[in-house]
Amino acid sequence: MSLAKSVYDASPRLLRILYTNAYGAGNVLRFRKWNRILDRLSYTETLPRREQIALVDKKLKAILAHAFDQVPFYGQFSALAQDFDTRSAFDILRELPITSKEFINRDPEAFLARNRRNVTISRTSGTTGTPFTIVMDKDAFLLGDALWWRRTRWAGYRRGDWIARLVGDPIVPLKETNPSKPWIISYPDRRIYLSTFHLNPDTAVRIGELLRRRRPRFLMGYPSSLEILSGYLKDTGFTMDWNLKNVLFSSEPMHPHREALIKEVFQAEIRGLYGSGEKLISAAQCPEGTYHLSLVDGFIEGQFGIMDPVEPAAVTTLVNTSMPLIRYQIGDMIQTSPEQVCPCGRTLPVMSPVVTKHEDWIITPSGRRIAPSAVVWAFIHQDIADIHKGQVVQEDADLVRVYLNTDEATFNRYREVLQTSMEKVFFQEMRVEMVRTDRIEVTKAGKSRFIMNRYHGSRNP
Repeated sequence: MSLAKSVYDASPRLLRILYTNAYGAGNVLRFRKWNRILDRLSYTETLPRREQIALVDKKLKAILAHAFDQVPFYGQFSALAQDFDTRSAFDILRELPITSKEFINRDPEAFLARNRRNVTISRTSGTTGTPFTIVMDKDAFLLGDALWWRRTRWAGYRRGDWIARLVGDPIVPLKETNPSKPWIISYPDRRIYLSTFHLNPDTAVRIGELLRRRRPRFLMGYPSSLEILSGYLKDTGFTMDWNLKNVLFSSEPMHPHREALIKEVFQAEIRGLYGSGEKLISAAQCPEGTYHLSLVDGFIEGQFGIMDPVEPAAVTTLVNTSMPLIRYQIGDMIQTSPEQVCPCGRTLPVMSPVVTKHEDWIITPSGRRIAPSAVVWAFIHQDIADIHKGQVVQEDADLVRVYLNTDEATFNRYREVLQTSMEKVFFQEMRVEMVRTDRIEVTKAGKSRFIMNRYHGSRNP
């Protein structure tokens, strides 16, 4: 846990409110930067297809040329740079190897550019349980944030709109098992930060009352967290007495049963965002419900029908020069539709909604439901490295086993800190057993599920 997070958790609520509002003031500046970036990129939303291909080809050639010259691993392919005048970047890309988290984790230094500068570090785990650290240009990181923000603009956001967030913000310390106010309100950025980690029947009632009082124009959350909150509110007879512009979601699949329940409770349309911690590609759902790829951040093989798609999807960055991920399998099955024309008028490439693993909830003995993304938090906030795969399995009413695919020395190094973190996430209600393994169970499709619930699995949707 970082020093800042430790200080935050140890502070009284009044100080936590001040910290959050100071962060919110910084958000206002970030929003302005994002809007300026999106205004500059607005022309790309209606480019003809041939101009889209030319734009991506140009950016792709620049990234490949840089990788051949500055990235040790790609230096072995530098002879391909001689073909840039006679071949498209897509043709040259075909000759490079497919990469993945596991592939790069064998020798991360080989994928770092020698001339990198002005960088930021991003650690991801996602729902695959494979830790990954990416070095990113700060400008590339800023662009990624702006492109994620575009979904909110497309959904009708106007300056001054309030947004309630249920997306894993750790704004209430986990030591508070049943807080009277499982939220913090930030006035500068007009955000209501709700605690994903403290959802139970009692806190859901209080959250519902708060939403009625504050009447936000948007509700944003992980699908599993929105589903849990909606279920609790439905049980209490909660009804909407104001108009939400939209419910916004990201990070997990929006399965039909989740969408139906959330729409029933909040009486609003739902708009999604697809992105990744690596900020390689992103797609926002327009008012017509179509997912449009952002075009300028990364190229996914198959999006123009030029290269055959790869499963899982292979993506190449167009912007990050510090650690250019090339033909990187992002872990999701992504289907693009090169010929689809959207009635919204945007010509940006179209992709289908991503349906990845269906993660189960962890259900504690008291009935508290812990969302998958809340469990992921225990992994990515411990600076864990050298673990090839992780899997969290609820075996019984009060037993969770955490399987770590790593060597004995690494397992012993992280065992205690991760076990403590997991016990906090489960509010000390679950026994947590750490297990070292050489093999993580996979699905029939060859993909590992980060969370499995063997005890409640037969009753979970």
